[in-house]
Amino acid sequence: MDQIQFLIGNVTLILIYVLEVIGIFIIGYSAILAFIRYCQLKFKEPDSELKLQLAHGMTLGLEFLLAGEILKTIVAREIMELIAVGGLVIIRSLITLLLHWELKNGH
Repeated sequence: MDQIQFLIGNVTLILIYVLEVIGIFIIGYSAILAFIRYCQLKFKEPDSELKLQLAHGMTLGLEFLLAGEILKTIVAREIMELIAVGGLVIIRSLITLLLHWELKNGH
């Protein structure tokens, strides 16, 4: 039984890191593309399409980061760890909801 828990814990940790790296790459890639497009506009006021593309990339990246945080609840050993993870999940969920709202309203 201990070996199964050890295996599940290790697989979960690897999956958490993979999800977090994917989320970071998506957000970074989206930000770089938005900046390049902004430079092509010669630093004028960005159009709504550019803002929506950036918000979409940020939302997708945050979804991956949120998935990693949720998996951290499986391997949390202490109550303080669980509280910290819960706080991060709430914050990232609120940011994701705000970005979804922006995407829906086109602002």
